[in-house]
Amino acid sequence: MIGGPRKRATTRYRRRRGPMKASTPKRRKSTVGGGPRTFGRFQRAMDEAARREIEAALRETDKNVTAAAKALGLSRPALWARMKALGIRS
Repeated sequence: MIGGPRKRATTRYRRRRGPMKASTPKRRKSTVGGGPRTFGRFQRAMDEAARREIEAALRETDKNVTAAAKALGLSRPALWARMKALGIRS
């Protein structure tokens, strides 16, 4: 052979292995409680305590979400996410 033996394809050139699969949507997790959304007594109690704490902070700051987040030790987007998960409107 002219030029030597044929080289195998390296990992630099990925072979196709069929059509790409559509990604499945990720399951949403509860932003309160740190795990998958459960509706047990404990989770409801934790949600209610978080709701009371957030509503109190919003009352103290005249519904200023930035100030309430600072008072709770959260970032503003994190507080918005918790408010959305708990159904609290500002």
